[in-house]
Amino acid sequence: MNPFTDYQLQFFERIKLKPRIIESLDDISEVLVACSKVFTFENLDIISNTQEPLTRKVLIKQVLNNKQGGLCYKANTLLYYFLLDFGLNVHQTRATCENQESHSRWNISHGHMINILNFENKLYVMDVAFGCNLSLRPVQITDDGSEVIESCIGLFRVIKRENIVAGIYHYTHILEHRKPDTYLIESAKNWVIGYAFDPLLICKNDSDDDDNNNNNNNNNNNNTHQTQIQQLVIDDPNKDFCVKPLATKLINNTDNNNNNNNSIATLTLNSFTLTNCKTGEKIKTNFDNDKLFEQFNQHLISIFNLPPLKIIPQIFLNQTVNFPLNNLNS
Repeated sequence: MNPFTDYQLQFFERIKLKPRIIESLDDISEVLVACSKVFTFENLDIISNTQEPLTRKVLIKQVLNNKQGGLCYKANTLLYYFLLDFGLNVHQTRATCENQESHSRWNISHGHMINILNFENKLYVMDVAFGCNLSLRPVQITDDGSEVIESCIGLFRVIKRENIVAGIYHYTHILEHRKPDTYLIESAKNWVIGYAFDPLLICKNDSDDDDNNNNNNNNNNNNTHQTQIQQLVIDDPNKDFCVKPLATKLINNTDNNNNNNNSIATLTLNSFTLTNCKTGEKIKTNFDNDKLFEQFNQHLISIFNLPPLKIIPQIFLNQTVNFPLNNLNS
């Protein structure tokens, strides 16, 4: 008898892992690593104005079937369903991220979605979509930050810090991260806040309702936490993720999975950058102003294994002189 659900098999195929029982922290870590190699953190549907209400079926269609990427509320939710099918004690909660460029302000309030795992009476954070700040292993939630996880990207810990974000949400903990000791930029080795959250706050995942009843025409099914966060991103007055295109993913520069050769690939409107995870050294390629859309799409396909954009976002038209219309078919 096949021990896996159809969804699990679909998820395994997408992250390119041979189906196996997931029951230990090491098993989960393998899944997180596999996700990091496949799922791209990107905002392209928002930039292209092609977003749609996010139910479980829509997420499966977009990310698993159509091989798209997405922001936190997509990848982390699909991971949640996958682990839930194994009977693991997992729930989702919402967090607020500190701005990762300036570290001087908070981003969208309650605008980040993460997974909380209760394993052997200990709580862990699991996040495969915090940009490329990925622990690649569940991070134990502690009050003093004594449990530190190190990945090829950096070090991660959770500590108790209450009322750090003003507003209606009572967060109790923060996830912090820093770069490894081999990093060439000294300031990057200091601990910084990633996001604040309450691990005991459970967000009921309404996005599976349409699989369990016949009320698919009920508009309430479209008002999921995922759809709510997506709308917060669109309406964000700071426009952190709703104007400029972004795609970023962890990649390995060789075929032997040597951690020393891991890099963060980042694609923006007018450039592509590889940042060495160990040293922070960067290799940047700037795009030609009259070929922005064409070169952007080429990198989506060749580096991120994503489908090319078919609709030209307005920001490309604003930046490009004598835009070649045949790029619509790129």
